[in-house]
Amino acid sequence: MREYTHMAGAILFFLIFAYLLNLNNIILGIIFAGWISVFPDVIDKLIGKHKGIGHSIFWVFIFVLVAYYNFFIGVALLTGFLSHLFFDIFTTNGCPILYPIIRTNFVALKRLNRVRTTTNQEKGVFIFIIFLIVPLFLLTSGISSNINLHNLEVNSGDSNANSGYHQGNTSGFKNTVYINLDLNSKGNKNISVEKINDNVTDVIVKDIEPGG
Repeated sequence: MREYTHMAGAILFFLIFAYLLNLNNIILGIIFAGWISVFPDVIDKLIGKHKGIGHSIFWVFIFVLVAYYNFFIGVALLTGFLSHLFFDIFTTNGCPILYPIIRTNFVALKRLNRVRTTTNQEKGVFIFIIFLIVPLFLLTSGISSNINLHNLEVNSGDSNANSGYHQGNTSGFKNTVYINLDLNSKGNKNISVEKINDNVTDVIVKDIEPGG
């Protein structure tokens, strides 16, 4: 497959492992995984062979050693490299994953069902991978959580604004006040209600003088 398909596949594999292992620094991992995904082709071009030692699974031991000292980078390198071998198995000529012990190319499907490089089949695979990458990236990078949190804050702000609006316009409402007075002393009483402001109302009780 072409380099762009291998890079997309490596990013997809890394995002899956990053989600399962709860890894951080997603962008850095994507860079390492995408970079190492073209490693097999570069090595084989340097030695003048189409698919040879660069496509051997024995490189995994080196990447495992890297993971021992830096787990994050090791995982990114492993997923990027293994994704290259995985996708090559589905191509027409397969992949010699046990080279140089066994130089036979390993394949996953019947010949008619394998993906031919630089054809519409490969382009379809690439587009499908991209459709999977986008939601996975949003999920693993935390962008989707930030978007939901932002929406929650906006909705909360709107609710507070509406609440303040209703509180600030209470003057348009009619309030009913019930006053229950227990008067033990004899005599008539004069009760008056005086509104001080929108929030304070005084109730004044005065004795009525006889004959007044």
